[in-house]
Amino acid sequence: MNLRISLALGVFANASDRYCAEGYRETPRLQEQLANTAKLKGIKAVEIAQTDITQELTVKELKRILREHGLVCSGVATNLAHDRRFALSAFGHQHQKTRNLAIDEGRKAADMARQLGASEITIRLYTDGFDYPFHLDYTNHWNTVISSIKTIAKYASPDVNVAIAYKPREPRKHLTVASVGKALSLCQEIAMKNVGVAMNFSHALMAGENPAESIAFLSRANKLFQIYFSDCYRMWDDMLVPGAVHMWELMEALFYLKAVKYKGYITIDMLPQRIDPGQACQIAVGNLSIFWKKLEKLDTSELRKAQKTLDAVESQKLVRRVMLQG
Repeated sequence: MNLRISLALGVFANASDRYCAEGYRETPRLQEQLANTAKLKGIKAVEIAQTDITQELTVKELKRILREHGLVCSGVATNLAHDRRFALSAFGHQHQKTRNLAIDEGRKAADMARQLGASEITIRLYTDGFDYPFHLDYTNHWNTVISSIKTIAKYASPDVNVAIAYKPREPRKHLTVASVGKALSLCQEIAMKNVGVAMNFSHALMAGENPAESIAFLSRANKLFQIYFSDCYRMWDDMLVPGAVHMWELMEALFYLKAVKYKGYITIDMLPQRIDPGQACQIAVGNLSIFWKKLEKLDTSELRKAQKTLDAVESQKLVRRVMLQG
């Protein structure tokens, strides 16, 4: 199994926050972002956002630019949290007109994926959730979210997969699809072959999960459709360079991607605020590649024997030997 790395182009964004609303740098045009990506070692694919297509930049033109730079589209992401039309909710909105607008964005993502030669879209439900007790009718909200995703999935079927990204919080205080268990439950209720889960390493940490376990959990049900890597301190979505904080957890997550024979892209999804995006990307690629190579030295059969003893000392000895010696 080869390591196929994709880049979410948000890495080049101006990195604005509530303290520096104008951002810490200028956001280059998409054409420049793709040109910068093409210069990076180890990255041959990019994730496109459904908002990247405008009247000035058509899908046809984007295809030409990707081809010119030797890049492919790994997937299309839909995130409506930046659109004030969906400030109260998007796929879970109780007004049909607003909800239909959100569903149309999902359909647009599916159309873009087809045109760009990708087979995956990721739906990030980051505006669907609540902020206060008694804020929502939880039952109706869940029913509405599920109905919206099912509508998009039917439109995307059979050639485009729909991956649901989960996250416990941000920008809402509580997001609806907040954990790996809720995400898988949603998929099982929808019961469509092309609906699965997009797991983000940092979001799993935020949810109090062990990312490697979440990978194994989703893979048992054949519902791990997308995997994103960044790093964080568990409280917030810090979007740091992968491996910068949780090295052991990153190594175990990569081990389980190997173990389950994950065939998709590994997408770097980070937002370096005060460091150069290009340099941050090269560190990220380097970290992923180094750990991936380290795992080649790990004797899986020996590890499984050690794990059967249920004695953590035995497995720690093996991992330490690979990670810290030679």
